[in-house]
Amino acid sequence: MELLVVLLTVGVAALYLYLRSPSVIGAAGERRVNATFSRNLDAQDYILLEDLTLPTTQGTTQIDHIVLSRFGIFVVETKNMSGWIFGGESQARWTQVMRGHKARFQNPLRQNYLHVKVVQQLLGVKLDQVENLVAFVGTAEPRTEMPGKVFWSRNDLLNHISAQKNVRFTDTEVRDFANKLRSSALDASKDTRQAHVQHVRGKVSQKETEPLGCPRCGAKMVERANRKTGQSFFGCSRYPKCQGSRQIR
Repeated sequence: MELLVVLLTVGVAALYLYLRSPSVIGAAGERRVNATFSRNLDAQDYILLEDLTLPTTQGTTQIDHIVLSRFGIFVVETKNMSGWIFGGESQARWTQVMRGHKARFQNPLRQNYLHVKVVQQLLGVKLDQVENLVAFVGTAEPRTEMPGKVFWSRNDLLNHISAQKNVRFTDTEVRDFANKLRSSALDASKDTRQAHVQHVRGKVSQKETEPLGCPRCGAKMVERANRKTGQSFFGCSRYPKCQGSRQIR
């Protein structure tokens, strides 16, 4: 009997940890957004693609949602988070505060910008024809002024996409986009996900060990964001006296 209690306790604890893991929480948020899109976007006007892993020149990138329509291409990054969120459009890292605990995470607009670029280049469209959208679908609340392309409910995200009525593509082009994305995507398997996770971890490790000396004056470099594109780069800490910079690999 005691052994059974121990096994049940261990099983419940393991299940709790599993359900609270970032991957499971993230997947739950993605399913909510997919359900909202499926229920409310007319299939005659919109094609929904979800959880695509696309190859890039440096490995792979995983995209939560792509909505294709005559009115534009919408690339959506989902964040299923709680607590208070602090951040700004030009900040490389945002902050989550929950029960007195602070956690830093990458600016999701900047994270999703890389997804937008992959989609734009793959489909051969203009950058302004692909929208970079971020949706917080948990109970998180903003505590700083947020960019207009960051949404705090699924309905707000849906309303934004539904409100776009300027025709940019033909129905044939939209179907071709969907076929190209589907044929380019890697099979959704456990091995594919593990390979993508390893790729992301490798990029993070490389960034953490990157030498930060300015190529012009040797001073420390700090991570900044291009105001027009949102792309990250290293800039000299002595700016504006020194305008040394280099790309983040």
